[in-house]
Formats: sequence, C-alpha cells, structure tokens
Amino acid sequence: MGAAVSGTAAQNSGLGTAWKEGPHFTGKKKLRKSISGAACAPVVPPACIAALDEKNRTQFFTFSDRTLKPGPVMAIVEDSGNGDPDTEGAAYADGFFYLLGSHGLSRKKDKFHPSSFLVFRFPVDESIGKPAFDISADTVAPEIARSDRLRKVIRKSPGVIGDYAEKPLGKKAGGANLEGLTVIGKRLYVGFRGPSSKGRAYILSVDVDRLFGDGDLAPVIFTLELGKNIGIRDLAAVSGGMLILSGPVQKKGAYSILFWDLKNPPQKLQDLAMPDPDVKAETLLVLGQQDDSYDVLVMYDGIADGGPREYRLSYSR
Repeated sequence: MGAAVSGTAAQNSGLGTAWKEGPHFTGKKKLRKSISGAACAPVVPPACIAALDEKNRTQFFTFSDRTLKPGPVMAIVEDSGNGDPDTEGAAYADGFFYLLGSHGLSRKKDKFHPSSFLVFRFPVDESIGKPAFDISADTVAPEIARSDRLRKVIRKSPGVIGDYAEKPLGKKAGGANLEGLTVIGKRLYVGFRGPSSKGRAYILSVDVDRLFGDGDLAPVIFTLELGKNIGIRDLAAVSGGMLILSGPVQKKGAYSILFWDLKNPPQKLQDLAMPDPDVKAETLLVLGQQDDSYDVLVMYDGIADGGPREYRLSYSR
C-alpha cells in the first residue's frame, strides 16, 4: 500500500486517505483479498469482524493509528468442501454481530451452494465487543445462529427481485445477489448488488428477531434511483438513517457514497475513485459522526488486507 496522501488532495481525487500497511489478515493472498464487508462494536478499542467471500470463516480485527490489526479467525460453517458461505456483508447491533451470505449463485459457474443462502448471528459481551464463548478456526461454535428464511422472502418477492432470484449473476440486470447489510432498531436491511432495472436498485428489510425465530418477517422492499446498472455494495447505519455504498452490478461503473433517511431519495455525498482498475469498493465502516460530516473507511475486494482508505463526508440536513 502506498503512502497516505493529504486529506484535501485525496478527497478531491475521490481516493480518500490511505491507511498504513499493517499486519496481514490470515490466509493466502487470495483469501486476504476477499474482504467484502466489515462491522465494529462501539467499544474502545474497536472490536470488528470482516466478511470474507472466500472460505468458511470470519476474522476479528481492531484498528488504531490508521492501521488495521487482525485478530483470531472463527469458523461459521463446517468446511465440507461443498462451497463456502460467500459472506458479503457484516453488521453490529445491540450485542450481536451479523454476517450475510450472498444469496446468489456462484459468480463463475452459476452453482447453488446452500451455505450462501444463510444469515449468521452471534452474541458478544457488549462491554468489550468480543464473544464470551470459545471460538475456533476449525469448529463452529453452537452460539453462532444461522437462518435460511431470507431465501424464501427473496424468491417470493414481487416484481424484479423475485424474477431474478437464484438466476445467473451475469445476465441482463444481474441475478439477485446481496452485498449490503445493516441493522436499525428491530429491522435488518439488505442491499442488492443485482438486479438493477431501469436505473433502480433495491433494499429489503425484515424483522431481525423473527428472522432467527418464528413468525412473519414483515418484509418491506425499497426502490432507490441510483442509476443505470448501479447496485448496492454496502450499507452502514448512522443517526437518522444509513449510508449506502453504491457501485456497478457488473465489473465496471461508478462508485459513490450516499445518505438515505429511509423516506426521501438518497443524497449523494461523495464519488469514489478506485485505487486500481481491478478492485471493487465493497466495505463501508463509519468511524465517527459530527454535526456536519461523517468519517468513514472504505475497503476493497481485490486488495490484500482491504487497502483501507479514509474519507470525511460533508452533509447537510
């Protein structure tokens, strides 16, 4: 990773301020390039998890002095050799971490892997943001809950979402594929990278506790005008709504960060430039919120250890 550029110059270029290169995440370089989401518990020091779209695990990390510091690895499904869960999003709320499977077919061979159609949840000690149970890189802890109920909701959704459920990802509008995740109150929100139809992208919300239990999930679909062939790459809760990291459904297109109050059209805050043409912005972490700005961290799928870059986003209400 190159040296950080000044905040003003970086902001004007759309590249943000590069963080320092730190210790490596666990695994071979391909796995270290697969960070597709992250979330942190609001403790000091930050206690965070990374969603990895390769293998059957998550990895804990923290950060300080603009440096990521990886921690233990935790298995979330048994490594059966029948496909990984393809986790694409992470969230934290009220003492629980969440991880989101892509809920889509495999990108290269259009294969169905049941573990990709799961949402995971596990509790942590809210004072330190870490599990009170023993974790292992090889054995799945019984405290890790999983739900496959979102799959049925997507398949039965009206219109474009249901039409493209479990369809190949590279065709036309793109098969249904989740990448964004956040939890606000008692609702879990997932953002669709695809499909994108007529400039519209989609967010689905369900009751978070019923997702891991019984009862009607009370699904609600939101349609957002984000632009032709633009989908959602990540979501992050903030006061008054959420931030949306948007990007292309397929390989090439524009990336942006927007604020959405859950009622009105999203407000664009920042266009992003990619540090390399072969990488994708897929992770949005909120570092802090002021009266007129957010400090956020963007991480990239395709760069070893996420290649984090920091932005200060100005906003007005």
